[in-house]
Amino acid sequence: MIGLASQQDGLYKFHSSNLASINSISSTINVPCTSVSSVTCNSSHSIPVKALWHFRLGHLSHQRVDKMSSLYSSIINDNKATCDIYQFAKQRHIPFTSGLSHASSNFELLHLDIWGPLYVSSVHGHKYFLTIVDDHSRFLWIIVLKSKAEVANHVKSFIIMIQNQFHVTPKFIRFDNGPKFMLSEFYASLGILHQKSYVETPQQNARVERKHQHILNVGRALLFQFKLPSSYWSYAILHAVFLINRITTPILQNQSPFQVLYNKLHDILLSKCLVVCAMHHLYKFT
Repeated sequence: MIGLASQQDGLYKFHSSNLASINSISSTINVPCTSVSSVTCNSSHSIPVKALWHFRLGHLSHQRVDKMSSLYSSIINDNKATCDIYQFAKQRHIPFTSGLSHASSNFELLHLDIWGPLYVSSVHGHKYFLTIVDDHSRFLWIIVLKSKAEVANHVKSFIIMIQNQFHVTPKFIRFDNGPKFMLSEFYASLGILHQKSYVETPQQNARVERKHQHILNVGRALLFQFKLPSSYWSYAILHAVFLINRITTPILQNQSPFQVLYNKLHDILLSKCLVVCAMHHLYKFT
């Protein structure tokens, strides 16, 4: 912390007692240069003449300043100068390593996340959707929601469905720190361990985060193809998930999520009939 400030008329004003410490910090940030000539900015430090245009142009790279100097003769650039401010400004997060772990069996690990609110409510008033991904099969489930308050009941119902239909209880559930997923007593009663990602680190739940982009891309393509308004997005993403689950992927050695989960191929002709029926149902609304 470099000081305290109070809000006045929409701006933050530093207290006078902190100005000395701030100036002492700013004086340590300068641009080393072999040139003796310099321009004094204040009493604490000075800027070398050859670095002036680097500062004036928003700390451009040497290559860009060279391009500008070819257009304006007054611009001078020193390619040998170094600038700490430029290095600080260019700092980025270290790339997040992609997870190489893969659950060894179906429903060993489930990834959960919520997308929304969408800028257009669906024809039935939905604003969100809950995404569930099985880590082993990559099979997707989507549940459309009118509010986040519905999440807890849907999560419980989903786990009960898995127990009845697949005769297995998930071992781990991974999600962000959202309170809508905090069902500690329910998880403990079934022996499920819940894993939370660190705050402001959605990359740790990237498996489901990436699925959102895939779902929305396919959903938009379906809306454009059939010239439907955006309010039909709930139908589009539900059908997008139906398709994604039945399309082969190199992640699963060119098998489909449906094939890995059910250990059989889906009848693609049945899918064709379902598409026609679904589109006919949508056109009845329009």
